[in-house]
Amino acid sequence: MILQRTYARFREHIMKRGLLVVLAAAVLLSAFGCRSFILKTVMTTVEPYFHGPGIDGTQFEQLTDKVYTFRWNWYRNLIIVTDVGLVVIDPMNAEMATALKKELDQTFPGEKVHTLIYSHYHLDHTRGGAALSPIEVIAHEKCPTYWKEFEHHDVLDPTRLIAGDATLTIGGVEIRALYLGLSHTDTLYAFHLPSERLVFTADLGLVKSVAPVGVPDRYAPGYLAALNRVAALDFDTFVPSHFGYGTKQDLIDWRDMMEDGRRLAREAIRKTGLFGTHDNHHQMATYFDTVYFPMREKYGSWHGFNEMFILNLVRDIEGEALGH
Repeated sequence: MILQRTYARFREHIMKRGLLVVLAAAVLLSAFGCRSFILKTVMTTVEPYFHGPGIDGTQFEQLTDKVYTFRWNWYRNLIIVTDVGLVVIDPMNAEMATALKKELDQTFPGEKVHTLIYSHYHLDHTRGGAALSPIEVIAHEKCPTYWKEFEHHDVLDPTRLIAGDATLTIGGVEIRALYLGLSHTDTLYAFHLPSERLVFTADLGLVKSVAPVGVPDRYAPGYLAALNRVAALDFDTFVPSHFGYGTKQDLIDWRDMMEDGRRLAREAIRKTGLFGTHDNHHQMATYFDTVYFPMREKYGSWHGFNEMFILNLVRDIEGEALGH
């Protein structure tokens, strides 16, 4: 009976509190040994963020005269046509790189991949490059330092390391690699193609989608500074490394969303103090209410709001409390 009543409450309030209730119910139900229910509940709550119509599968599209984009499930990269061959930014993983190579062979028969560029060192963006057989591989100079700490046998070693801003002129196309400092790692680049009026970012901005898991490895002040720097560029087309692509305004809207979340987290902490410093069992609920309702009003229709709200809330509260 206790389990049935708990489950009934969970179903009654799930639409009001989203993932917060899912996690709270999971903790409570774990006391009754309902591990399979917990796993199913959490997975069915988060799963729609990463999978579904318009997300699963692959798509190869031309964006401008010289630029194409390839989507493999929720991942997306950039392909640039130059006089000396193709430039690819981020292979992501072996399966995606292999699928991309098939598309390139069909669309550009006989054309080679001249340059592979890594946007940053994270392994979900840098694996599988060997499938593209590039002549040159470019990365930030700190990337090898990070890779040596992890299993990275499927990361193709760079042939050229860069630091700071760099203008890469490859086959007559100017690619401005903008170093974004300590933001999402301290190896992150955004890529501006002035002639195509296009910007590609990796894990820095999405189009009408809430951030996944609060953006792992994010230093919030630097991250917002990076968004502001990219938003100040002159461009029309915005291509992020996940989900869909859009316009400069989409990047600005996403920056505003991230700023709103951080500001509201500060307000929540001012209201009830840092977590664990006061004997207040309503503290987490206060955090939730302070942030959730304003964010839902502005961003509730965005992809992943319900699935990722709590994870973003926890990341923002933690970041504001600890200073990162």
